[in-house]
Order: sequence, then C-alpha cells, then structure tokens
Amino acid sequence: MARFEMTGHDRYRVEKAREELARAGDLDLADDRAMARTIGRLEVALQLLLDMLDEDGTS
Repeated sequence: MARFEMTGHDRYRVEKAREELARAGDLDLADDRAMARTIGRLEVALQLLLDMLDEDGTS
C-alpha cells in the first residue's frame, strides 16, 4: 500500500466519514427511511475515501 501526504481536503473527508459512522451507531433500526438515508450517506463517504486512496483516480 502506497503512503501519501493527506491534504486538508482529505482530512476533512475522513472527519466527515467518521461523523457519518458515529451517526449510524445511533440509528433507530425500526425506521426504514432513516436506515436508507444512512446507508446512502455511508456509501458516499466510503466511495470518497476509496477515491482518495485510488492511485490512478479511477473508480
């Protein structure tokens, strides 16, 4: 795995992903709509983190 220097924007993405993950821990599993929104936000956060790590910039 290649090491890289994180930019301020990269650190911001990591911080926001951590916030989304923390919010997901407080989710009411009986609320289907909230679950769907949370899953969508987690998918986006994960994709942004993966894009950050992707060496050639393709998904």
